[in-house]
Amino acid sequence: MSEKIDLKKRVDLLRYNKQLLFRWVRRNQTGRSVSRFFLENRLKKIAFFYWNELSELLYYELKDTNIQSVGVLDERVDIDAPIAVYSDIERLPDVDAIVICTALNSAKIEENLREQRECLIFTLDDLL
Repeated sequence: MSEKIDLKKRVDLLRYNKQLLFRWVRRNQTGRSVSRFFLENRLKKIAFFYWNELSELLYYELKDTNIQSVGVLDERVDIDAPIAVYSDIERLPDVDAIVICTALNSAKIEENLREQRECLIFTLDDLL
């Protein structure tokens, strides 16, 4: 994923992330957290695709639950994440689900992940 995006895309992405955060807070306020969704659906091992502020928030939501954050798939191997970073999906341990934590090209990312892994694939938008 290219780090360089034009200004309009950046503004659109910020608006989208703001809407996601609002929906996330509302879910938590009404007792329908993302962690609860994973627990109710017996999804115990989760990986993230792309490490950013939103994936970090989800990591901390899951941290004190019975849900294991196995790692993050990210081509930027030098990122500072509290879990293992994998640049190659082949090295990622088996997981029950992968959560795509970026809005940029998420449909294409989802398609590629489905071709490479036999697990559930969600975007944050799906979960919220």
